Amino acid sequence: MTKTLMQSAWAAAAVLAAIPAMAADGADLERGRYLAIAGDCVACHTAPGGRPMAGGLALASPLGAIYSTNITPSKVYGIGSYSLQQFSDALRHGRRADGANLYPAMPYTAYAKTSDEDIAALYAYFMQGVQPVDKAPAQRTDLPFPFNIRASLSLWNAVFFDARPYRADASQSPEWNRGAYLAQGLAHCSTCHTPRNALMAEDGKRFLGGSEVGGWYAPNISSDLKSGIAGWTREELVRYLSGQPLPGKGSAAGPVVEAIDHSQASESRRFAGHCALYQIRARRGRGKSHAACRQLRPGQGRSGQPARRGPAQEP
Repeated sequence: MTKTLMQSAWAAAAVLAAIPAMAADGADLERGRYLAIAGDCVACHTAPGGRPMAGGLALASPLGAIYSTNITPSKVYGIGSYSLQQFSDALRHGRRADGANLYPAMPYTAYAKTSDEDIAALYAYFMQGVQPVDKAPAQRTDLPFPFNIRASLSLWNAVFFDARPYRADASQSPEWNRGAYLAQGLAHCSTCHTPRNALMAEDGKRFLGGSEVGGWYAPNISSDLKSGIAGWTREELVRYLSGQPLPGKGSAAGPVVEAIDHSQASESRRFAGHCALYQIRARRGRGKSHAACRQLRPGQGRSGQPARRGPAQEP
């Protein structure tokens, strides 16, 4: 009798672990919504004229178009059948529900910093606050050999992926730490603004020092006084992240405009206020002189030389 009860209890626990979370309260959903905005999920996972989060956005790469996936709670075409653990594994470890590796354009290398509590809030929001779209994107990513072998990313992860969550710096204020947590994690600033090595891993010695991404130059946003943004005031950076032009500094352009339009502008004071304090005090990036985000000519690097080509990456 006791054995039967224990078996039933374990079976029930397994079932509960595999199904989406029960209804979350309004505070959890609102927190999850804010975190999804900080992560700018909608920008990459929404095609022009398409439904939010339904995927299908074509991302240019040297190897061909990369198409984002459906991340609505559709149980057939999206992530509606993901358990909380599977959702966490995808965001923080780059591993799909079927065990396959995600390409690091899905910025799990940054999302790894996210806390258990925030992952749970995001999960609640995606499962209950996003409208399911029961339709697959019109196109799927089809990379040529050897980039289509996802198992090879296990080696890349073993060498370059730091899965440790964010650890607060006791020497800094709570607000600075909040900004660092967002900028290093969900906002994934370093994904575009940190130069990469020959194997497409971020170069930590030049953190936020400026890089080339998707045909654009993402400028140095480290706190270097000469080449970064240490000379900016907090209010200037908040205004910039809100999409407002700044005399003498220009206005946002390129991919960052998408982030502002979809995400940062709607939460500008709360999000940008935290990040601005951290960005202005972040360690030096040793990049070249600060320049506005600008588009590069096909095949051109920032210096006018051919841009470095790397493996395509899929969200």
